[in-house]
Amino acid sequence: MKVNTPLPPRQSQHSKSRPKSSSKPNPRARLKSTKKKMPTWLKAMLTGIILLVITGIGIATYLVLYANNKLPTISTVEKGGTGNQVVVPTLAPQTEPFSFVLMGVDYRKELPGMRTDVVMVGAMHPETKEAVLVSLPRDTYFEIPGYGPDKLNHFYPNFHSLHKKGQLDSPTPMEEMKVMLGKYMDLDIDHAMEINFQGFVQVVDALGGVSMNVDQNMCYRDRADGTNINLRAGQQDLSGQEALDLVRYRKSNCSPRTPETTDENRNLRQNAVLQELVGNMQSLGGFSKVTDIIDALADNFKIDMTSTQIRDSFTTYIDINRNNIHYVSVGGDWKSPYIYINEEKLALAKQLLKDVMDGKSITPEQAAGEKVADSSESTPNSAPTR
Repeated sequence: MKVNTPLPPRQSQHSKSRPKSSSKPNPRARLKSTKKKMPTWLKAMLTGIILLVITGIGIATYLVLYANNKLPTISTVEKGGTGNQVVVPTLAPQTEPFSFVLMGVDYRKELPGMRTDVVMVGAMHPETKEAVLVSLPRDTYFEIPGYGPDKLNHFYPNFHSLHKKGQLDSPTPMEEMKVMLGKYMDLDIDHAMEINFQGFVQVVDALGGVSMNVDQNMCYRDRADGTNINLRAGQQDLSGQEALDLVRYRKSNCSPRTPETTDENRNLRQNAVLQELVGNMQSLGGFSKVTDIIDALADNFKIDMTSTQIRDSFTTYIDINRNNIHYVSVGGDWKSPYIYINEEKLALAKQLLKDVMDGKSITPEQAAGEKVADSSESTPNSAPTR
């Protein structure tokens, strides 16, 4: 008897060609399955951050190159001998303190001349990050051996006249101002800076103006040179021209007349505007503002530093604490046509300049003249002296 045993069904030709699946798990496949895709929003955010960084680096590089191209215009040393090329280039502002004279020059086509309406002597120290800026009245009665008697603001234009005639002892008028004021302040002055008032106006405008408390009504008009000062007392935002009017105002010829002001009050207003400008500069934002400021300085600012020294000075002091910049106004008694300096205030100013150069810290009380006798006992810092 034949027994029929069931046979397994035949595999089709198609099933024979199909590869057998492995029973072993594929680790790569498992890894791929557990890998999550980055969310689209996160990709977009990271891409944006990268683009911002690249753009920021590009802008910063451009600004550095832009500034570097302008620095030789600002530097008198690199213009063929109008600065002291023997001493000045040896100073390293990022490691050594330096002193300077700053002159605000009123030079206009309508009123030719080189009148110094602003005369300041300053000192800065890179390690203590302290600075002092001493304002001297433009009408100061000035007489020291070899100079004067005359008003302080007459010397710079006189030096220019002597220089043109080949009769000036120093190579330049700026250099002669350093020598003269160095003798007056008992200080070896390293550098001289000159800013045209038009440059001051342009810098203020590039920074978006300044917020100032105008201490009184001010009105003065002069058709000969186009002066038209018309300010009202109170806190307000001033344009560059209005800020210049604020620091220049002395007397009134309007009807009704506004109160006159002293050179000492002018100096106080100058210091207040400078303090506000420093704050605006440190909080500077905006590509166009930076280039506008560079352009304003290039056209109207001169200093006997090399391009490297200018750049090093800026990077060293750009983050200086505003409270560490001490503004000192040296006043005196007005006896027409001069101001006779208060010798006690002058002595304080000289000591503060010396203290900064020696790397000593200055208290607000000392800068205000409340501790004149103690100023030489300022707490020494570890900073080296020159």
